[in-house]
Amino acid sequence: MQRSGGLSTRRRRGGVARSVVERATPRTVVLWSVGACAALALIGFAWVVITGLLAQSQLNSVKRELPELRKALVAGDFPRAQALADKLSGHAHRAHDLTTGPAWWVSASLPGVGTPLDTVRTIATASDEVGRAVLPGVLKLAGDLTGSSLRHGDTINLAAVSTAEPVLVRASASAADAANTVRATSSSSWLPGVGGARESVVSGLDDLHGELAGATRAVQIALPMLGQTGAKRYFVAFQNEAESRGLGGLPGAFAVVTTDHGKITFDHFGNDTALSKVSTGLNLGADFNARYGRDNPAGEYRNSNISPHFPYAAQIWAAMWEKSSGQHVDGALAVDPTALAYLLKVTGPAMLPDGSAVTADNVVAITERDQYSRFSDDTKRKDYVVAVSKAASTKLLSGTETTKLLRAASKAAHERRIVVWSSDPAVEQNLIAAGYAGDVSAGHGPVSGFTVVNAAGAKLDYYLDRAMSYQRTGCGTGSTAVATLKLTNGAPRSGLPVYVTTRADHAPPGTKPGDNRVLVTYYATQGALVGKVTLDGKPITVASLPENGLVTVTLDVELPVGTSRTMTVTVEEPPATQAVQILRQPLVRPLSVTVGGWRCGP
Repeated sequence: MQRSGGLSTRRRRGGVARSVVERATPRTVVLWSVGACAALALIGFAWVVITGLLAQSQLNSVKRELPELRKALVAGDFPRAQALADKLSGHAHRAHDLTTGPAWWVSASLPGVGTPLDTVRTIATASDEVGRAVLPGVLKLAGDLTGSSLRHGDTINLAAVSTAEPVLVRASASAADAANTVRATSSSSWLPGVGGARESVVSGLDDLHGELAGATRAVQIALPMLGQTGAKRYFVAFQNEAESRGLGGLPGAFAVVTTDHGKITFDHFGNDTALSKVSTGLNLGADFNARYGRDNPAGEYRNSNISPHFPYAAQIWAAMWEKSSGQHVDGALAVDPTALAYLLKVTGPAMLPDGSAVTADNVVAITERDQYSRFSDDTKRKDYVVAVSKAASTKLLSGTETTKLLRAASKAAHERRIVVWSSDPAVEQNLIAAGYAGDVSAGHGPVSGFTVVNAAGAKLDYYLDRAMSYQRTGCGTGSTAVATLKLTNGAPRSGLPVYVTTRADHAPPGTKPGDNRVLVTYYATQGALVGKVTLDGKPITVASLPENGLVTVTLDVELPVGTSRTMTVTVEEPPATQAVQILRQPLVRPLSVTVGGWRCGP
């Protein structure tokens, strides 16, 4: 009876339950379903919020570590770079794990509300991809290409360099893809901090891609120029900025270098006397001839680099050397004493035959100032400069800190203190893209800059100070820009050697020792219209001439010792979507630049 009653009770209860369900209205079922979904949604939302906050904390660490990692790589601090990469990869991977799963997929897909969540997910995924696909290979490569693995004596290991190219190409592409993926997300957000994180990560990834793309180009430049497929010959000019030229300084001592399967050999050293009257007959175009024809740059070595556009001078030097020696050259380089100082800081002093040392601290002074007080005999003075060039070059070949030397050379190249030209069009395009070519031409966005060329024939530009400002009123049609250059002649009023102060021009009456004269040229954007030009506030009438598509105006400026002169040019600029590029002519004393007003780009 009990067993029967028990079964009967269970049946009755089950029947009651079924009865309740059977009696439930559709409205009740809907309410239950809605309630269950709401509970699940609430749980999912809570999960997304909690994991989102945790992910944001991880991404904030990524945001901080990306620029630090780039700095460590640029500085060659590989232990710190590895530590930062490990931390960044860990933070990125944790953020990626926290933002995956159904709740995140659904929440990020919701119109409007899900926008910042999608941004967070994308940042986490892209950062994780960089940590896994980019950083390990790059850091391993950086560690492998050091010391004797990259260079032995005067020979670069081209086989090792060539293995770097595919790694860098893949890493550069991955960094660019990651940056573009994050950039494609929405910049607007109701979630605090997401927009700032997005911008910082995009900027960091862009910078990383820029460094990797630059390293890729450097490899693609180095392999052919170092003679991967056979011997190459280059002309190297050492410039003296005590007498300015558009490119920098007067070309003086020079060398001829051969590279063959990575081996570097200096074959010949000479001075300007050897090329002083070599007429090449080279025709560099109507614009070049109109601007510089009377100075005969293609037939006078001392004026060969009167333009700041290095490919002009390089082609002239190549033609001069071939005509004087019968040897073809495959490219050319220009180097100034400040660049040598950067390099000697890495290698240590170079010794001269007389037992004295050329160092990072004295190379600028001895080549651009002291040589004139030390030697009264012109031949001995020129021999001394050649000896300095030879000693420094020999020291560079014996240096063991290859990575540090490359960084020093890169710094000089970005200051236009080392510029390179190749007769190979593919290599030359890479040089231009890398910023090593000394290219001054149209097609790169807004341009503004001044150059000075010594017109007195003296050696007083060692004491020349320059300060430039640029102010733009807008970025659209009809916007104007005002560029100003202040020149100051800081030469001593007495005590300078006669050779330094003697002028070869027709100096005006009353000229005193130390007075200088320069031709100042302003370079403006292609399509710009030159308006008002003033010198010390007084309007000046000038003619505008084109050079490589850019607009130029030139003033002849007398610069008495101890005085300053100020040139101002107002131009109507064409519409712009890029920030202005300032042309910085390298001289002994660096150019001071102030840029204000509208930037018109990143």
